Amino acid sequence: MRLHIRRDMIKNVPRIFFGILTVFVVCLSFSGFSFNIGNLGSMVSRYVVSSNPVVDIVNRVSTTDGARFLACTYFLEDYNPLDVSLLTGQKDNYSNVNVGEISGIVGDSKYTLYEKVMDENDEVSGNIELVNGDSYREKGSKSDKKDDSKNNDNVNSADAVIQAMSGRIASESDILAGFNSDHSTKYLLKNFYIVDSTTSVKPSLFKVDKMLAKNFKIDKSKSDTPQILLYHTHAASEGFADSRQGDIEDGIVGVGNDLTKILTETYGYNVYHDKTPYDMINGKIDRSAAYAKALPALKQKLAEYPSIKLIIDLHRDGVGSNDKSLTIVNGEKTARAMFFNGLSRNSVHKIKYLKNEHLFGNLSFSLQLKLKAMELYPDFTKPIYLKGYRYNLHLLPRSLLIELGNQNNTVQEAKNAAAPLADIIDAVLSGR
Repeated sequence: MRLHIRRDMIKNVPRIFFGILTVFVVCLSFSGFSFNIGNLGSMVSRYVVSSNPVVDIVNRVSTTDGARFLACTYFLEDYNPLDVSLLTGQKDNYSNVNVGEISGIVGDSKYTLYEKVMDENDEVSGNIELVNGDSYREKGSKSDKKDDSKNNDNVNSADAVIQAMSGRIASESDILAGFNSDHSTKYLLKNFYIVDSTTSVKPSLFKVDKMLAKNFKIDKSKSDTPQILLYHTHAASEGFADSRQGDIEDGIVGVGNDLTKILTETYGYNVYHDKTPYDMINGKIDRSAAYAKALPALKQKLAEYPSIKLIIDLHRDGVGSNDKSLTIVNGEKTARAMFFNGLSRNSVHKIKYLKNEHLFGNLSFSLQLKLKAMELYPDFTKPIYLKGYRYNLHLLPRSLLIELGNQNNTVQEAKNAAAPLADIIDAVLSGR
């Protein structure tokens, strides 16, 4: 009998050991210690993951209780309802949170804190540096650096502009020639898009022939009410190198004024230009909450004017260097444009709470605009940028987010882009 008891006790030793180790690791994680369970061995991982699938991997957790609570809350609310405030000791400190890049694994699917904190419908925000206009990246993060293929076209001097243009125009010519003989999804994705690391491409979304055949024509004869809604999610915070401080009309809103005028006077559209600074909240710039603030206002405009068939969210890009993004159009230095799509997908799967029934329409519209731009104004546009969120593009099939130049361009260079951009938009809307 005694021997039997001892054997049972011996059998329980590994379980007790792994139990203590698990508690120790979890406690370390909530004290701000950085760890990766994958490095502790597969056996320990199985014990920890099976007991609490939320605390699987915490790669760079912030040292603040607020950030730890946010991480736990957003992982747990969908997958394992548990009051983790007892573990963190703090529940309400959201204001000055420096949110680390925190990932959790549930089964084979990865989920990131960014999906919740930076969602345009979620007003909880942390101390986040916003780059690429609407692309979010944590300060100092190495994992979300811009693709070099997106930055190597930024130039400054006139000679450099012309030299860079010649190479890019030749490349565009080759791409268009190849596309005429190869309409495959593989060719399209390889040559017309930059896919951000935060998202993933589902090839079934890119049915090339159907994208090209989709009809986006608008009847311009019915122009007694607005047909186009032009607005700026980041109206207050997107100026240019020589913008006058405090003058909202001297930044991206001023470029919107020019675009509105050309679309109206030259092409005969009725444009409603919304200049509301949605990123100015309680007297301060809050870019991360701007989408949430803009969404109800956009819905109200659509309800008030059901005649609106196109929504344009006009931005300027933000880059981490001193270079401009320039080309030459009609003999003038002109900021280059980039069409931007949100896929409502993270790096693994669809983001269920970011529904977009018009995603195929959005993708088809930006592709037709890109092709028309390459035809009419070679080198004016960059590849279409694909990122993981939604950016309020779900309201209409003809929803367009445009990045026009960057913070190093002058106001005039950005305004010079309004004419070719208007011409491209009209070419697609009129079917020419």
